[in-house]
Amino acid sequence: MRAKLFNAYTYFILGVVLITVLTFIELPCPACGGTGIIKGVTSIKIAEFETELLDHYELGMECGWDYERYTYNVKLTVENPTSTESWGVILITFHDPDAAYQITVEVEDEEVVQEFRGETLAAFPMFIEVPAGSIQTVEEVMMFEGITLEFFGVELHQIDANLASEFVCPFHDASAKVSLPDWLRLR
Repeated sequence: MRAKLFNAYTYFILGVVLITVLTFIELPCPACGGTGIIKGVTSIKIAEFETELLDHYELGMECGWDYERYTYNVKLTVENPTSTESWGVILITFHDPDAAYQITVEVEDEEVVQEFRGETLAAFPMFIEVPAGSIQTVEEVMMFEGITLEFFGVELHQIDANLASEFVCPFHDASAKVSLPDWLRLR
């Protein structure tokens, strides 16, 4: 009787070896094109930005810590004045209003008051695609919560909507290359 050369164990071992070898093959990241930087926005302008506090929940825990949850309705209107479709990331940030401050500085022999936002409490990225030559409105409910030493109170947060011009690609390290399985997933 002849012995089988290939059986189930052999196929399994060959599959494991093949997958292991494929993870060592590195290709330029398809998300950033191998540059390491993702361009955040192409030709989008923020036309209007509105926020409304929907809910504020407080819970005193009587142990020196307090719990708060904020729910905001964010309405963002973006415009694409170009003749091609535009896309991008807009970062919505919530800042502590109590930590905001102003400084008077001298710029070209004139005193100018500069305002600085408070500490960033939460940030939410929004990916938006806008057809050519159109205006699009996006409405989203955003909630953030946390445990604090004291209540912020019902005072509204300072909220900003900023275009993300460029940011570091989150899919790889400084080499801007990813393994073949990751490349297939990102593609």
